[in-house]
Formats: sequence, C-alpha cells, structure tokens
Amino acid sequence: MEHDDIQSPTLGRRPILRGLGALGILGLAKLAGANPRILLDGEEELDVSDLIDVAGAQSMCVLTPSVIEGPYYLNLNLLRTDITEGQPGLKSRLNLHVVRASDCTPIQNAAVDVWHNNAPGIYSGFANQGTQGQTWLRGVQLTDANGTAFFDTIYPGWYPGRTTHMHLKVRPPGLTQLTTQLYFPQGLSRRIYKLTPYNTHGQNPTNNGSDPFFRQETVLSVLGVVGGSLQLDLTIGVA
Repeated sequence: MEHDDIQSPTLGRRPILRGLGALGILGLAKLAGANPRILLDGEEELDVSDLIDVAGAQSMCVLTPSVIEGPYYLNLNLLRTDITEGQPGLKSRLNLHVVRASDCTPIQNAAVDVWHNNAPGIYSGFANQGTQGQTWLRGVQLTDANGTAFFDTIYPGWYPGRTTHMHLKVRPPGLTQLTTQLYFPQGLSRRIYKLTPYNTHGQNPTNNGSDPFFRQETVLSVLGVVGGSLQLDLTIGVA
C-alpha cells in the first residue's frame, strides 16, 4: 500500500533535542516557516510542503534495526561531506544523528559510511555496473559532539526489485557496528521521479510495502528546503 504522507514510528520513542549539524534548532524553526519548493533547472518545481515532518525529526530515539549490506559496499574510507562528484539529480542533504538507544546520549566520533545509487539506479566502483574505479555517491564522516554527521548528495534512483533506498554503516567507538538501509516517503519518490533527470528512468515499480528489506524505523524525515537542497533527517540508535 502506498502513502504520500510520512508515517513516523513514534511509539516507544523517547524525546531527544539535538544539534542538527549546520541547521540547529533555530534552523528547524526557519524550515517550518519556509517556502518548501525546489526549482530544478530553473523550470521544474518540487513542492514538499505536505511532507515536512520537523516535529518527528526532533522526537525519535529507538534502536535502529539492522538490514543486509547489499552487494555494492566498498571500504574506501573517503572522508568527505560532499559525495556527489558531479552526479546529476535533486540536491539533498542527509542529516544523521547517532545516539545510544538506551538513553539517547549523542555519540561522538562514530564513523558514518553512506553509499547509494545515482539517478539511473547505478552504483559506482563495480565492473558489472560499468563504473569500476569511480567513487561517486560514497563517503564517510565522523559525528560531532552532538552525534551529528551530514552528507551533501543527490536523491537516489532505483533498480528493479528494490524500493528507493540508501545504504549505511555506523561504527561507534566501543560499541557494536550497525549496518542498515535508509528509506523515503513513498509520495516523495513518486514526485521526484517525474522530474529531470529521473523521468527518463520512470517510476519505481517496487514500493516500500512490497520490498522485503523495508523498515519503517529508517524512513527519513523531510525537514524542508535550504539553499535549493532537500533536507532529510534521521536519528540512528545503536546499542
């Protein structure tokens, strides 16, 4: 079943106030009153006003479920915040906050490793994808004192059999490594895939509800738009 709205799993979660990277709490307040539209190539417009979930982004603290690594992980240790390397697509900032699930304590110096496909659904770095030696849409960051790391990237595309997703590894100092996947509100992907350059690939026939690896706990919250970049947010709870 498809949904255009965000379904934030808040039951059993403890409230947490965080420093959201470059946004912060004041930034969240500005986002709530901003005009949440993005112009693509000066012509196409994306409106995410009905998908904004600032309140949910500030109130999530739960143990994040593990999900399979998938076939396209590379241990490159590319320490960087901007992972686009010129890949075309909707500019997106991924704000991730690593906390101890038992008490919501932010975890500093956790290595956060992100990788995902491009607008046509291809991963970098693999011969069977025609991208051997390339490193786009891959990167690692260390969390700051607030447990926050962020990445500037693009909205991912899709490939057959999977819903839209990103991959994530978190290595907290002294704690258990977490491997999981990040997902998106179904209605958001539908809107974006009507726009350039995604429209050449079309709509993803696999939705969240039909993907066996999908986890509602790791659906990203939409915060709004800053500087033409879609702001996405999630708290990662580790044991």
